[in-house]
Amino acid sequence: MSAQKISPIIPLAVGVLCIGAALVGGVMVVLQEGEEEKKPKAKTALQAPAPAPKLVSKKEPPSPEELRQQATRIILARIAETPTELNEDWLAQYLRYIRIEADLNAFFAEYLTLGQAHSLKYYQAEKVSKKLLPQDPRYFVGQATSALHAKDRTERSLLKSVKENMAQALYKEQEEAEGMENVEEVFMGTFFKKLLRMYELLEEIEEAAGGTPDRWLEEHVRTLEAAVMDRYVRVQRRLQRAREKKEGTKQSVAGHLFRTDRLEKGITENLLLLGKVYHRAAAKEAMNREKNRFYSDQAFYILAMIYQRAKSGEALNVMRQVNEIQRNDIYYLARRNWKQAQLAVAANDLLKAEEYFFVATRRYLQAMSQSVEGRRDSIAVEYAALKKEIARWKYTDRGADITTATQP
Repeated sequence: MSAQKISPIIPLAVGVLCIGAALVGGVMVVLQEGEEEKKPKAKTALQAPAPAPKLVSKKEPPSPEELRQQATRIILARIAETPTELNEDWLAQYLRYIRIEADLNAFFAEYLTLGQAHSLKYYQAEKVSKKLLPQDPRYFVGQATSALHAKDRTERSLLKSVKENMAQALYKEQEEAEGMENVEEVFMGTFFKKLLRMYELLEEIEEAAGGTPDRWLEEHVRTLEAAVMDRYVRVQRRLQRAREKKEGTKQSVAGHLFRTDRLEKGITENLLLLGKVYHRAAAKEAMNREKNRFYSDQAFYILAMIYQRAKSGEALNVMRQVNEIQRNDIYYLARRNWKQAQLAVAANDLLKAEEYFFVATRRYLQAMSQSVEGRRDSIAVEYAALKKEIARWKYTDRGADITTATQP
């Protein structure tokens, strides 16, 4: 069949079919897009769920045990800055009356003189009665013990029946031993224990009568220091003899050290008593701040040495209370120096003002370092006010009136 005879309807039909196919394809695309829009969209990897709101809880105040632990950390940090070895230098620095062996000898000389005088009276009484009276040192120790346990104890009876009898016991003991250096350590331990108990009772009588709080403090402290020095000297002598005995040999003196344990324990026990005596004196002294400061400082350094030597929990407990006394005193000084700085500013005395501001700043920082949570925060508020006042004084007119500033 020739091309001329093909009907013109055929090409037209082919075109219509193509257009129809295109329309059907377009409709299918539209339908698919509609279905996609109906489906929920999945979360992308970068999308994170909204964070839950944080619950802000009110901070609970520290418990008593937590405060105790805080105080312990403060004290341990302070102890770490104190001397670690009890030696001649430490004794000379922190003891007041019996600082060297010569002071100890003078202490014993007083008691030997008293004992000798009492022995003379005793001898005269023996002649009058024409009876042999007891001469054994243990007899006089027993007389002193009876006086300590008597129900009707008085100042006079204690001084006469305890001090004089123990002085006579010491005099008789050293006569038998042919010198103080030969008196047994057991007897010396008893000698000091009786006298120290006497001073405790004398202080109780004085306090009950409303007398002077520190009337017997000096003699009490002096006796405790003598007890410490006596033990210390005996330890040193024993070690020296051991070294001399082992000199020229390869043997060690370590085998002799166990014999000094009782003496070392005696040093620690008497130092603890001394620290407690100073603590009580500081707690009672409310009027004289210089005395209060001295007593509390002495207590702290003595108790710190005990902890360095024996890790004593009892010493640590007393030091917590001493730390409170010291912190309160430092805080008082901080406020006083701030007030003095303000007065110096008002008087236009710039050098004095700067000095007082500096000291006040230092004392506030020290008071905060020795304070537990809560107390430290309240001091920090005052410290911040002080710093603002100093900044205002430094960077504005130093001669300006600051009477409107926060008063300490």
